[in-house]
Amino acid sequence: MENVAAPPKSRKISSWLFPTLGYVIAAASLVWVFAKFPFAQLGEHLRTMSWAWVAAAIVFEIAAYFIDAWRWAVLLRPVGAPSIGCCVQAVFVGLFANDVLPARAGELIRCFLLSYKTHVHLPLALTSDLVLRIMDGIWVVVIYIVITFQVANHVAVNRVMWGFGTGVAVISALLLYVLFHRQHAHSFVNNRSWAARFVHVLEEIHSLGHWREMGTAMAIGALYWAVQLLSVWAICRADAFYFNGSEIAFIVIVKTVGTLIPNAPANMGAYQATTVYALEKLFTEPSEAKILAEIMFGFLTLPLVVGGAIAIATAGFNLTDLRRHAHHAHLTSRLRVKRRQHPEDRSGLQPR
Repeated sequence: MENVAAPPKSRKISSWLFPTLGYVIAAASLVWVFAKFPFAQLGEHLRTMSWAWVAAAIVFEIAAYFIDAWRWAVLLRPVGAPSIGCCVQAVFVGLFANDVLPARAGELIRCFLLSYKTHVHLPLALTSDLVLRIMDGIWVVVIYIVITFQVANHVAVNRVMWGFGTGVAVISALLLYVLFHRQHAHSFVNNRSWAARFVHVLEEIHSLGHWREMGTAMAIGALYWAVQLLSVWAICRADAFYFNGSEIAFIVIVKTVGTLIPNAPANMGAYQATTVYALEKLFTEPSEAKILAEIMFGFLTLPLVVGGAIAIATAGFNLTDLRRHAHHAHLTSRLRVKRRQHPEDRSGLQPR
């Protein structure tokens, strides 16, 4: 009998690559931001800030993530009906993880915690999180289209937004196609080598396809973004920067799109660099832009770290355990999907 050589295994991306890339981006961004940074002026800004406006900004920023948890609970209502309290805890634990771990590890951790605390399976929690990110992308495009009528066009920003908007439109069209043409979508992917992974995703998306809940979650998304705009507006007012609504939206949109790539914890570096870039496009002096970017980063990030630490304390886990359990659960769910699609393949470890 001839020995048939096993097909070569595809090379996987090293686990250290994305965190390393994130830290490189963060380091380069921080070098640019802190080049000739006016530290003396920063102290003066802190002494003269309106702390009432700072408090308002913090309240708005925290409220935005309670709204995020609310829309997540609404989206999942047909498939498990998790309580808003469980969703709030999962959202803030995820925020804490994102602020202390690289590569947006909090997205997986928050989905695992919600799955552990409720009857929502992990793949469904992950799919619902993806749907929320798609909704956010749609709102980002809508907001940018609205503000371009009042804020001067910037060639580089427009090019990025064209690419971002095109990607959001394509993904949204695919999502709608799956919801309306489930069988056609199945027949398409069943003829592809990657069907084992995506057929299950299609099933999860279709199970979320209750138009009332999806429409309500989309509408709540408008409130989520409005409150985020208010938090940035309030922190700018605290430091005597009087931007109008369209300019505030421009800052938020540029910062949001500029930090999409998973990078260092809390998007450190990329957060400040994209904020400075947006402020300079609004004709803010470079030194003033750098100061406001640091103030914004500090006062809008630290409260979320505190809230996330409280959520961790009430969750019954420490962050290391959560990260390990989330990673194991994700690998196990992927293995189960593969086994379901290819029952003849019994190699490898049995999932627990």
